[in-house]
Amino acid sequence: MKHIVLLISVYIFALGCNGSGYHIPIKIYGELFKIMHEGERDGQVSLMEILQENHVYGVGAMEGLHGEVIIWDNNVLINRSEDGESPSYQLDVTEKDYALLLVTAQVENWQKVNISETVTMQTIDAAIKKYADKSGINTSKPFPFTIEGNIEFIDWHIIDAPEPGGSHDEHMASSWRRQDKGIKGKILGFYSENHQTIFTHYSSYTHMHVLFEDENLSGHIDDLKINQHWQLSVPLLKTKTL
Repeated sequence: MKHIVLLISVYIFALGCNGSGYHIPIKIYGELFKIMHEGERDGQVSLMEILQENHVYGVGAMEGLHGEVIIWDNNVLINRSEDGESPSYQLDVTEKDYALLLVTAQVENWQKVNISETVTMQTIDAAIKKYADKSGINTSKPFPFTIEGNIEFIDWHIIDAPEPGGSHDEHMASSWRRQDKGIKGKILGFYSENHQTIFTHYSSYTHMHVLFEDENLSGHIDDLKINQHWQLSVPLLKTKTL
């Protein structure tokens, strides 16, 4: 029986933008530390189970650390690669598809912020926090975000490390990797200041995947530079009608 190693759910909705901001439920399945340092490879959650809800967004890695998954408004894309070959893709989920690590949220509506600021991997966390704060998000809690805009440079990978053990560098060496320059791209990510080694690396507050819809390709972002004139989207609060 598959089991969930870690499930963190936040079920609090603030009904207005007060001093602490608002946030939405985030669910986390699996734990990066156990994957990287304890050899965890068992699937933690069924993707079919995840898709029972509406307006789901999520990023993560597949069971066995064999491939990446992105969920964009309940549309699933799974990419896998073996022995450096071109990645395969899968759009339909079966009962056999489990994620080893997955972070999800349900977002019915987004609010968009137009940004004229160049960011890199070293500065993007601070930029996301700044503009999310201005949008009323409680950035002390985890939240999803999307990015669309002119990507000057991006380095990303599709993981393929089925054997337990190995360092982060060894896992990267066995992964399928690609760099792109001068593209218009879409990114889905999750921000958290409290989940390092759980779903973000110890040196980052973000976990991001890039999406190339026309190629049916997606993967985990390792490095990037985004030029001015890009768009950050964060969840839009639904208020009650009195």
